[in-house]
Amino acid sequence: MSNRNIEERLSDYIDALNNEREPESGAAEKDQELGKLIETVHKVRTLREPSLPDEGYPKRLAQVVACEIQKDKRGAFSKPGKSPSKSILKTLLPITAVAVCLLVFVLVNSLGIFEQDVVYAMEKAVAKLNNYHGILEIRTRNAAGEEWLVRRVELWYEGDKYAVKQDDGTLTVSNGQRKWQINHEDREVVILPLLPDPTRNGFDLQDEAKRAKQYPHTVVKTEMIAGREAIKLAISPPGGEKYYLWVDKETNLPIQLQTAMQKALQTTYTFVSFEPNIGISPEIFAYRVPEGYRVVEEDSGQLVATIEEAAALSGFIPLLPKQAPIRILAFQDRIVLDYGDTTIVESKASGEFKLEPNASLGSAAGGPLEIWYERLRWRQDGLEIRVEGAKRLELAREIAADLSIPDANQDLAGKAKVKVPVDMEIVKANQKQVDSGSSPWQLDPVHVALTFVNLKVTPEGIQGEPQIEIPSFELVTNDSVEAVVEVKEGPIERVYLKRLVRHDETGIWTVVGYDPR
Repeated sequence: MSNRNIEERLSDYIDALNNEREPESGAAEKDQELGKLIETVHKVRTLREPSLPDEGYPKRLAQVVACEIQKDKRGAFSKPGKSPSKSILKTLLPITAVAVCLLVFVLVNSLGIFEQDVVYAMEKAVAKLNNYHGILEIRTRNAAGEEWLVRRVELWYEGDKYAVKQDDGTLTVSNGQRKWQINHEDREVVILPLLPDPTRNGFDLQDEAKRAKQYPHTVVKTEMIAGREAIKLAISPPGGEKYYLWVDKETNLPIQLQTAMQKALQTTYTFVSFEPNIGISPEIFAYRVPEGYRVVEEDSGQLVATIEEAAALSGFIPLLPKQAPIRILAFQDRIVLDYGDTTIVESKASGEFKLEPNASLGSAAGGPLEIWYERLRWRQDGLEIRVEGAKRLELAREIAADLSIPDANQDLAGKAKVKVPVDMEIVKANQKQVDSGSSPWQLDPVHVALTFVNLKVTPEGIQGEPQIEIPSFELVTNDSVEAVVEVKEGPIERVYLKRLVRHDETGIWTVVGYDPR
């Protein structure tokens, strides 16, 4: 096989893996040298998701390796008196050496590979988690080092079913058809609204795996946690305080979370017992009323088979996407369409449509669209619609065809007539202050603009009610990174703001410019 042929075949193999395609079969069998290289590439590939510097990297890497092989091959066959079998053996040795060097090169030169291996393995393990049973302890420690047990809960999760048992024996269960809580102290069974909102208990495995991948992180060390060997990760949200996550080396699942110290308190969530992907008894999720207990039922909702039934119970006809839901839940004042990983809740619109303070702003059905974490909310044809989950954008656009998400690369601040200088040290300090629970108004661009404008009007400070009040301020643009607030009165017509530290719903807003009136 020629040098060029080896390069092309190896490059094609790497490209196929990176593009999640099945590589060409039979390549390794046809050429022993190529087979050794493919075996090594496969081993390296299984360690983590590939992160190649640029598009031509696989070809350049394949070319270097192929050249080394050919150089060693020429040296082996050029020596007189060597039998073909011995020459081939001599050739294979350099191949193995090159393969080892290739592996070492990738491991040493890939930035953060060990950290990425842990997080990548955790992401895959969480995706394959079908169910689990565990005991979760929540402990709090103060700045003086004193620690105490807040509570201990037993958890069962399986698909859309879950059960949570508190210290006092109170049991909350949702089996997909009904949700209830058994209170032994009051000898009551309270029927709860059947909504896709499982109890989080402060430590959600999917959420923690997502954050670990999203934020900068480093491996600290390996520790024993509740009798299991675990890798400790230090996770650093931009502009926030470092917190820690421990990943079980055997299961690759998160087993302990320790928050940053906030207001002299730090919380640690530990699975002192954890059994993933096991056989959970159906009895755990079976609805039974203990003898002598009374049933307390309000508007808990009903599982219905058709939209007509849902409309009869709720009093209105919902707007529907093209895709049919898995379940339909009807309440006196709303209808819930359950798509598994996504939920649509519709109700009759009433009162003023108010945005969450730190939500981004888009448009749908000719009006404002609230974009808040994984939730979209807007009004259409007299209904208020909320779509939340993985397929929120796809399903929302099947209801509101004109739905538009703002472009986060508009450089709105560049349009400001007056630029406002920013001290990043102060901004970072403010971000940490908000993370600790103080000054939450900095998460709302309208309130930040209100403070800025009123301090221009009364530089000595705001005493009592601001001179220019909140009704005069209107959020006109918010793409989650930049925002524009228009002011109806006073010396400033328009305020430009940016999230300078963290570009998500936890990031504070800072004034970077304004337009005088």
